[in-house]
Amino acid sequence: MEEETKKKTEGPILHVLVVGFHHKRGCQVEYSFPPLIRDASVDGNECPPGWKYLPTLALPDGSHNFDKDTVFFHLPGLNSPDETVFGISCFRQIPVEKLKNRTADITRGTVQKAVCVLSTIPLYGHIQVKMELITHAYFDEGDFTKVSLLEDTYHHLNNCLNQIEDLHTAPQLFVGLSARDLVLALKHKALLLYKLLLLEKKVLFFQSPVQPLCSAILTLISFHPGMIDKGLYQSACIRPSRPMSPVPQFTDTNKLDPSKIVIKKGKEMSDEQKEIIESKVEIKINEAKEATEENLIKENEFNEKKINGLNGHKIDADVKENEKENMIKDLDNEEKEENEKLTNGDIGSLSRDTSMDIIGDTNIQNTMATIAQIEAETCGLPLQLFSNGYLCLPYLSLPYMDVLTDKNIRGYVLGATNVLFKQKKNLADVVVELETGLIETLDLDLKRMLHLSTEDLRFGEFLVRHVSTGTRHDVYTDGVGWEGGDDWIRAQFHAYTLCLLRTSLLQEGSKEIDQFNKWYIAALQESESYKQWLSNPLSMNVLEINPGHPFTGQLSVSDMKLRLAHTMQTTEGGRKLNQAMVSTGRVVATTGRAVGGAISQAKGALSNWWSNLTTAPPAGSATVADPSIEQLPTSNNAERQDEIVNQPPVEQALDALEQHHPILQV
Repeated sequence: MEEETKKKTEGPILHVLVVGFHHKRGCQVEYSFPPLIRDASVDGNECPPGWKYLPTLALPDGSHNFDKDTVFFHLPGLNSPDETVFGISCFRQIPVEKLKNRTADITRGTVQKAVCVLSTIPLYGHIQVKMELITHAYFDEGDFTKVSLLEDTYHHLNNCLNQIEDLHTAPQLFVGLSARDLVLALKHKALLLYKLLLLEKKVLFFQSPVQPLCSAILTLISFHPGMIDKGLYQSACIRPSRPMSPVPQFTDTNKLDPSKIVIKKGKEMSDEQKEIIESKVEIKINEAKEATEENLIKENEFNEKKINGLNGHKIDADVKENEKENMIKDLDNEEKEENEKLTNGDIGSLSRDTSMDIIGDTNIQNTMATIAQIEAETCGLPLQLFSNGYLCLPYLSLPYMDVLTDKNIRGYVLGATNVLFKQKKNLADVVVELETGLIETLDLDLKRMLHLSTEDLRFGEFLVRHVSTGTRHDVYTDGVGWEGGDDWIRAQFHAYTLCLLRTSLLQEGSKEIDQFNKWYIAALQESESYKQWLSNPLSMNVLEINPGHPFTGQLSVSDMKLRLAHTMQTTEGGRKLNQAMVSTGRVVATTGRAVGGAISQAKGALSNWWSNLTTAPPAGSATVADPSIEQLPTSNNAERQDEIVNQPPVEQALDALEQHHPILQV
């Protein structure tokens, strides 16, 4: 019997739950396999003290407004203070008429329940796909007392997930985390938020419904190399300074499972090691200064050469040798044709040569691809961002709000659907409205740190351009292609991260640091995760990479356009100007219609006047419609007659303009 129980508890899936909404008690656990509390019944409602508010996470705030949705959440482990449990909950809402077995506790017109899985590995989308099918089948049964399907789900999921040998290379790792959708939605702001996470601030993401909110947060985290598969195991670990009921309590005697240790602290560097590092940095700077750009084709060939990898093997560029030779031949043929045109006197127009853009773009792609092939582990990545009191909570319910005020919590990346989180004072340094793309902060120093440099804007434009160009609407191929696809985007951020960390090792005042914003680099160097990375001996392997931003170059008109567009989208003044332009456009359109009507009326009045002037009136009729003229004596003086005839139509036209266009009124 003990062996059978042990087999049931083995595997990454800890529990399969059913959470329902009771009209008197609120959200509560209605079923759990295995039981949440040892030796308890599977249909018990009691939760462990450390997971007291688990039901409020499985059925999030505002879930009654949607027929179905999914939520991802994190819980602190119950067995160790350094473990995180990953929750995936699929909830539905159906009319009670569809139920075959209506129990006594169902008193409303609709019934809402969630089928939730608690896992030890962060396979969010992969588990979500399976649980959506299970939830649909559970509701279609029409009888919530039939729970054999849920027990089978527990065993089936464990069998499937146990077959995954290496989570780092598993294709299921990023299922449901669409990098393309996030870049298309946020554009350049995706890079800004990526850099923001490294500063370990209190960041609140807000959106409803909850599934796009959780997916956006986790997708943004997936841009950091190795963060999803290796960097989240302490993301919900809290050591409160005072006893709190929603948080598990541990003593110092709790031992940490060595297999779950994520942070590997290296020894502090000695003075000799620091001198060696500084000398290497100076050598790299001198080598970078000696590099020239006399020939773009030679530079392209240089970037495509094989370089020695950090693991002792060679890293090849993505461009194959035969493709490289064909490209060089094509360029040579184009150069010969241009020379022949110049020799024959056929100069043509002075339009800009776009082939230079193609060559430059190819160089950048080759450089980024080469750097992206460097294994993150060999450079001490992932950064231990979510550790030592810095939390990642894709969704948090209202009962946990007081936990965030504990002094042992340094910061967090938090997702919420309840507006009270935004109204709470000093809860967040930055508030991100995902639906509108609005990023708000009152910290002026933080605004200066998050200012994107020209090189950063080029990188953002590079991502947006390739993702937009590769936009497809085929459900079978969307996101599968390499360039502009999900894996390609993560590879670009992989290369960007290595270049950022490499440049951060330069001496203060280096021009390469300005390419990433010197204020940002200074703040990054003060973060806890950066200091831990620097203490890791593997971090020095990034010295193999040339320092500087991969998108460095001379300033151009397109850079000015990028800066203007970014300023209009991100700054308060830019937003006000955009709103003013929209309002002005409406006023101009309305004014145009009003002025058009007034002018038409004025034309009609003048036409009538001209007709009366040129057409002889019939006998016995008045010459002019204005009654004041009838009182004037007839005169043979032509000038006096013109003055009398001219006055009424002009005044009538002006009156019409004033009535239809208030701006013209005096």
